[in-house]
Amino acid sequence: MIQRYAMVLSFVAAAFLSSLLLQRFFPYPFLFLFFAAVMASAWYGGIALGLFAVVLSIVAVDYFFVPPLHSFAVNTTDSAYFAAFIVCALVASWVSSSKKQAEAALREARDKLEVRVAERTSELEKTIAELRENQRQKLLLEGERSTLSDRLQTRKLLDRAKGILQRELMITEEEAYRTIRRESQDRRKSMKEIAESIVLNDEMKHPPPRPRAGESRH
Repeated sequence: MIQRYAMVLSFVAAAFLSSLLLQRFFPYPFLFLFFAAVMASAWYGGIALGLFAVVLSIVAVDYFFVPPLHSFAVNTTDSAYFAAFIVCALVASWVSSSKKQAEAALREARDKLEVRVAERTSELEKTIAELRENQRQKLLLEGERSTLSDRLQTRKLLDRAKGILQRELMITEEEAYRTIRRESQDRRKSMKEIAESIVLNDEMKHPPPRPRAGESRH
């Protein structure tokens, strides 16, 4: 707070010294310079320091620039001008402070929006990662299901092929299995392919009976 009040004093002092230098060339040079000091004080320090700058400016203007000089009395001819200066200084302080507050509110809203966007982006990225993981798990399950289906189909073919060999060669199930495995190794084909060829040959040798006339095929 001490630094802020010192800043206000420096603004008003700069306006005062500049007005002393310019009063030889302009009848009332203090208006623009003190307004600038008030607006700068309100901008950087808020409404309280802006009012403090207004009070300092009024005292400096009344004592050094408004006749009678070096007195706080105001002539009747200059009273309206001095009153206008006070009003304008107050308005300048209020406008500068309000604009500063609006800018601060806008910056705060922007920061909150950026935080919200960042949070939403993080949530979306998390959701996308979960969806990708679910898709990966789904593909793994489908692959496992396909593998199990192939194994089941192979098992059925092997059982059917073993049954055919047992019937045709009058051998045990274990011997039929060893026969299929031996054929697989000799021909360098999978046991599933050997089993399919055995089943296909058996179907060609023993085709299913044709339905009689008038009978429907089920």
